[in-house]
Amino acid sequence: MAFLGIDIGGTFIKYAYEGDPIKTGKVFVKDIVEEGDREALLETIVEIFENHQAEALGVAVAGLVDKKSGIITDSPNIKPLENFNIKEELEKRLNIPVFVENDATLAAYGEFLYGAGKGSEILICLTLGTGLGGGGVINGILLTGISGSAMEIGHMTIDKNGWVCHCGRKGCLEAYVSSYGLERIYFFKTDKHIPSSEIILYANEGKKEALETFEEFSKYLAYGLMNILHVFNPDRILLAGGIPEHYPAVVEMAVSDLKHLAFPLPFRDVDIKLASLGEFSGAYGALGYAKTRGGKNG
Repeated sequence: MAFLGIDIGGTFIKYAYEGDPIKTGKVFVKDIVEEGDREALLETIVEIFENHQAEALGVAVAGLVDKKSGIITDSPNIKPLENFNIKEELEKRLNIPVFVENDATLAAYGEFLYGAGKGSEILICLTLGTGLGGGGVINGILLTGISGSAMEIGHMTIDKNGWVCHCGRKGCLEAYVSSYGLERIYFFKTDKHIPSSEIILYANEGKKEALETFEEFSKYLAYGLMNILHVFNPDRILLAGGIPEHYPAVVEMAVSDLKHLAFPLPFRDVDIKLASLGEFSGAYGALGYAKTRGGKNG
C-alpha cells in the first residue's frame, strides 16, 4: 500500500509520500488562505494527491479537530477551514480513507516514528511557524485529549493584558512565539514591519536588531518550555517548524534561559533539541498516521 501525508499550514501545504526514500515537498498557499478561498485550498490538496497516488491520506491541520464530528472547530491561522469537515469532503473527492489530526500532534508523531523522537517515553514537540502548536506522544500513544483539543501550548496565557493573539485572546504564548510574534518584537524594537523570513536572514547575518529580537523571542519561548517541563516532566522536547529550522541558534538560547527558570529536577532529565525532520515533521506524522490508521482500515 502507498500512503500520503499532508500538513496544511497558514503559509504552505507540505507533503510526505511513501517511497525509498520518502519524498517531501511543499506548495505556497498563503495567498489562498488570506483570501479565504476554501475551494482553491481543497483543489491544491487534490492536485498533490493526483501527483502522488495513495491508498490512504493523513492530514495534519493547524486547528482543533473535533474527534466526535471530524469538524475543524477552530483554526485561527487557516480561517477557510473553520467549522468544516475536511475528512468528509476529501474522502468524497478522493475516494480513499482520510485521517485528520492536529498538525503539532502529528509533528510529534512524525518525530517519534521517523526522527529525533525515536525511543522517547514522554515526547513533547513544539512547532514554531505561522503559529505555535504543541503535540505529545506518551509511550507511543498520541496525546489528543477527550475532544481532540489537547496540547494547545500556543494558547496558554503568559500575560493576561498582553498582545492580542490570532485566536482573539490576549497574552497567548503564540502572540510572542510565532512568525507574527517575531515580527511584532522586531517592530517594537525598530518601528519597521518586515516579514519573519527577513528577520531570520538578518539574524543569520549577525545584524544587531535581528539578534536582539531573537534574544527577546527566546525568553518568551523559555517560559513556554518551563511550563511544559513542570507539567509533563518529559524526557525529550523537540522544536520543529520554519523558525528553528532556519535559525537553530534559538534552541540553545531558549535552553540557556530555561536553565535559570525551571526546577532543577525536571531540567536535569530533559533533552531539548531541534526536530530532525524540520518543517516537514507534520507531513511525516500525517504519513505515519495514514499508515497506522489506513493499514487497519480505519
